[in-house]
Amino acid sequence: MSQKKNKRTSLTFRLVVLIGAAILTINVLQISVVTVNAQKSIVQEDLDMYANAMYGYIGALHNDLESYFNALNGYIYNDTLLEGDLAASRRWIQNSDGYNMRGAFDYIMLAGPDGISYNDNRTTTNISERSYFKAIMKEGKDRYIDDPVISKTTGQPVVHITRALKDSNGRTYAMLAGVVNVKLITEQINRIKIGENGYAFILASDGLVLAHPVLDFVMNKNFITGITGGKEGRNGDMIAVAESMSRGETGEAWINANNRSGKDLIVYSPIEGCPWSMALSIPDYQIYDLVKRVRLFLIIGGVISVVVLIVVGATALIKALQPLVVVERAINDIASGDADLTRRIDIDSNNEIGYVVKGFNAFASKLHEIIADVKNSKEALGVAGEDMSVSAQDTASSITEIIANIDSMRNQIVNQSASVTETASAVNEIAANIGSLERMIESQSAGVTQASAAVEQMIGNITSVNQSVEKMATSFEALETDATNGFAKQQSVNDRIKQIEAQSEMLKEANIAISNIAEQTNLLAMNAAIEAAHAGEAGKGFAVVADEIRKLSETSTSQSKTIGEQLNNIKESINNVVQESLESSQAFEAVSIKIQDTDQLVLQIKAAMEEQTTGSQQISEALQSMNNSTVQVRNASEEMTEGNKAILEEVQRLQNATTSMKESMDEMVIGAKKINETGAQLEDISGKVKEQIAHIGNQIDQFKV
Repeated sequence: MSQKKNKRTSLTFRLVVLIGAAILTINVLQISVVTVNAQKSIVQEDLDMYANAMYGYIGALHNDLESYFNALNGYIYNDTLLEGDLAASRRWIQNSDGYNMRGAFDYIMLAGPDGISYNDNRTTTNISERSYFKAIMKEGKDRYIDDPVISKTTGQPVVHITRALKDSNGRTYAMLAGVVNVKLITEQINRIKIGENGYAFILASDGLVLAHPVLDFVMNKNFITGITGGKEGRNGDMIAVAESMSRGETGEAWINANNRSGKDLIVYSPIEGCPWSMALSIPDYQIYDLVKRVRLFLIIGGVISVVVLIVVGATALIKALQPLVVVERAINDIASGDADLTRRIDIDSNNEIGYVVKGFNAFASKLHEIIADVKNSKEALGVAGEDMSVSAQDTASSITEIIANIDSMRNQIVNQSASVTETASAVNEIAANIGSLERMIESQSAGVTQASAAVEQMIGNITSVNQSVEKMATSFEALETDATNGFAKQQSVNDRIKQIEAQSEMLKEANIAISNIAEQTNLLAMNAAIEAAHAGEAGKGFAVVADEIRKLSETSTSQSKTIGEQLNNIKESINNVVQESLESSQAFEAVSIKIQDTDQLVLQIKAAMEEQTTGSQQISEALQSMNNSTVQVRNASEEMTEGNKAILEEVQRLQNATTSMKESMDEMVIGAKKINETGAQLEDISGKVKEQIAHIGNQIDQFKV
């Protein structure tokens, strides 16, 4: 067998690279941590240093401002001004004797409550709207320094050092102000240097630049409103700083530099005794210069330490790993020889490599024992391979037989599923027929209800006729016998109707009886009308009765037709009833002839009405019985519907079970086929195992144990 040859690499080289990478990583992390901590510490120290320096400059400026206030003492404590005489004080101020006391002031001004300022340069101005005048004369302050303004007298940017003049009673009667040119303050601030490029500047309470190294900014730029024209842009953060300074707040902030990339540190604080604020601006590279130097020293030291450690480590590793060369030769001898597991490596060393060699010798001894045992088990493994092959063949045969049985069972289940489907279709058709029967029963019940109402109405009409002819009933005794015969014939008709009722669930007989009665009544009405015409004046009243009977007959006929439309399916039975009704009509015709012969029409009508009343009652009873039967049939139909639903549910369950069984059988078929395929594969694997066992046996036989 061919073996893939890999390029050989040196363990010493790998270890040296790993150690160097680890040392380098540690140094990088150490430099990063030290640099970050040093940067934080240095920045904080610089912040404290710059803040202390700013407080020192603010203190110096405050002392200068106090010196301006003190310079006014020569005026404040002058005898003329102490007297509290405003006119005298004005004359004294404008007298040339006061010029020698000005000092650093451009001029001195004095103003009373009217806001008219008298200056020692013999000018007068109206300062009633100035902030310093309002602070002393209206707000009652003793001293005040205002924001810089353009002097109305000289046209120069100035600030006013203002003090209150009080009389002997302590009342403020005027104010005295020394006018200081802003240039004096700017010159002092511009002399402040913070390192190489740091500087100081002063802002008035409204953000106007009072002092700045860029002289064009002084009294021309407002850091709140005029530095960028808005709060957007790179100097938007400077606007925020200027707003904080205008509120008299103390703090520090990093802002984008205006004329370069990078940031500037701004440290600011209000100046005591005036509405101004001082700030120091220091570029970031000036602050981080020390941090950069520290980082450079750490990097140089780290590189040197990495190189030294790598050289020392490589030397120690090369010396320590020299015994491995001996181990390599011994292992190669075993590998390239005749697979003699009895050979051992002889190195006497107590370090890690010596223990590796001892471990290899112990491993070789253990492998020796294992290979010897494997060689002893080789024959038994070959026999097991033969048995496995035979078992695989037997398993394949059994699986084939199982698949055949499963196919047969599957076909039976398919046939059963078709039968269940046909059964479900038949049951559904029965359910549809039962539903149709229910609708027919509902229609029949409605017809019976209408017929009952019509019969009740007819009974009421007959009762009314009976009351009309009650008085003449006794005059027609001869008609009673014939009426009895007609009643007997009608009774025969009723019996026939009952037979039809048994055939058509009672409703059919009632419809025929109503139809026959309507025809008979109509015939009687016609005969009665004829006899009434024969009777002349005496028969007019009976003609009215005959007309009512005719109308009643027409109503009954209409109701009978309505019922007849619902009973078309029992037409044959109705024809039989019609035949019997014809015989009854012939009997009543005989009665009619006798009535004509005996001229006793009233008695005939009375008998006919009595007979009709009895028949109507029977019809009513028959209709009631039919209605009850209809209710029973409806209840039975509902029970059949419920039973049919139960049958449908059971058939559905059976169908679902059959479908589930069919699906299960399909899955079993698939599984059996898969098992069959697996058996075939197992047989192939068995053959391969047998081959591998023989191959392993050949390989094991190469070892000497």
